[in-house]
Amino acid sequence: MPPGGRPLIVMAMEAEAAPVRSALNLETPGERLHTAFSCEIWESSRVCLVLNGKDRRYGVDSIASQPAAIASLLAIERVRPSLVISAGTAGGFVNRGGHIGQVCLADSCYFHDRRIQLEAFDAYGNGNYPVVDMGDVGRSLGFSLGAVSTGNALDAPEADLTKMDSYQTIAKDMEAASVAWVCEQFDIPFTALKAITDLVDSDESTAEQFVSNFEIATQRLGDAAKDLIELITTEGEDYAIRA
Repeated sequence: MPPGGRPLIVMAMEAEAAPVRSALNLETPGERLHTAFSCEIWESSRVCLVLNGKDRRYGVDSIASQPAAIASLLAIERVRPSLVISAGTAGGFVNRGGHIGQVCLADSCYFHDRRIQLEAFDAYGNGNYPVVDMGDVGRSLGFSLGAVSTGNALDAPEADLTKMDSYQTIAKDMEAASVAWVCEQFDIPFTALKAITDLVDSDESTAEQFVSNFEIATQRLGDAAKDLIELITTEGEDYAIRA
C-alpha cells in the first residue's frame, strides 16, 4: 500500500456522487483528468473522489464497466491512493436479507455476465478479484458484508441470476469488478460500498424501484461513505488483501 496515500472513491453517476461529496466536504468544482475523457476528480487532505463523467455522444452519465475502469486508471495514476472504494447504488436480494437503503461492503467481487465457455477462460470471466478484509470495520458501522457482482445491464437474465446465486451476491452493480480489475494491476487495496435501490428478486420492475428509492439510497450512501472515511483515516488501518 502506498505510504501516506489517501482513499480514492470511484463513482459513476453525478446524482449518486453529490450526497457523497457533500458529506465529505468536497464542495469545490472538480478537475478534469484527461482531454479525451470527461471524468473529474475532487481532492481534500483526507480523501479523493473521481466521477466517470458524461458520455459526449449521448450526454448521459457514463455508467457501467468501461468508463469506471478508465476513471479508476486515470485517478490512480494521479493520486496513488492507499485504498480504492467503488461506491454507488446497487440491486439487492430479498432472499439474502436485502432491503431498500441497505448498505453493503464487499468481501468479494466478481463479474456475473462474462460467460466465456472456453478452456481456461471461465475463471478469467468470473474475476474473483482481491478485496481488502474490512469485516471488523463494516460490522462496527452496521454494514452488510458479502459478494458484490458486476454486469453491464440494469436487468438480470436467468443466466446472470444463476451466476449471482453461485456467488451468494448481496449487491448487484455495474462498476465494481472493473474497478477491482484496475486495482489488481496496480496492487492497490480495493473494496466496494453500495446502497440498495432495488430488489432484484422481487416482482416489481427494477427500473421503477431504482427511481422510487434513489434518494433514500444515495442519502444512506453519503452517510456511510462519511462514516467509513472518518474511521479508516482516523485509525490508519493497514489493509490485508483477501484473495
